[in-house]
Amino acid sequence: MEVVTLKGQPRTAIGTRAARALRATGQVPVVIYGHGQPTETLSLALLDVKAALAHGAHTLQVELEGKSRQYLIKDVQYDYLDDTPIHLDLTRVAMDERVKVRVGIEPRGVPRGVSEGGVLDQPMANIEVECVVTAIPETLRPFVTELDLGDSLLVKDLELPPGVVALADPEERVVTVRALVAEREPEEAVEGEEEGAAQPQRIGRVREEEGEEGA
Repeated sequence: MEVVTLKGQPRTAIGTRAARALRATGQVPVVIYGHGQPTETLSLALLDVKAALAHGAHTLQVELEGKSRQYLIKDVQYDYLDDTPIHLDLTRVAMDERVKVRVGIEPRGVPRGVSEGGVLDQPMANIEVECVVTAIPETLRPFVTELDLGDSLLVKDLELPPGVVALADPEERVVTVRALVAEREPEEAVEGEEEGAAQPQRIGRVREEEGEEGA
């Protein structure tokens, strides 16, 4: 697992207004806690944080006032577009400490069942695992090329790195190759019925609700 090192800046002013002013300068407010030590507040460059998260980092090596230490990313808050990180919670950990983290799952390959008219469905996009900090996988990338129509890859089928334990139900589906639902044939009109005779009368509350939706 690649460890990303970011240079932190001390932060003394706290509160919503101070955080907003900090973000305007291209910095992200950060809080560090854990292991019974006092809470620390600092900031990290937004571009560095975005780059680290884009590469699937679960830990950050933070350099602050000449000292460098590795932290676990505990929580990330994003803006209303769910695109830009606006706050980071980091927690202190020992390198031999077992932690619980969520890891993304990215299937590799095209299942055989797709050529049979199926489609790949992925009900599980990420999974919680437990392992030591130094063994956290960035992403799990299982091969799905051998899956036929109707086959599923279960949690118990995932190949995990040594020392990594999946915390989900072993029988839970990760991906499935399912058949496409056939389009329903339109029913033929009953002889003697006029076209449009089956249209329901639209009155009262129905019309009011439609008006609200179009407002």
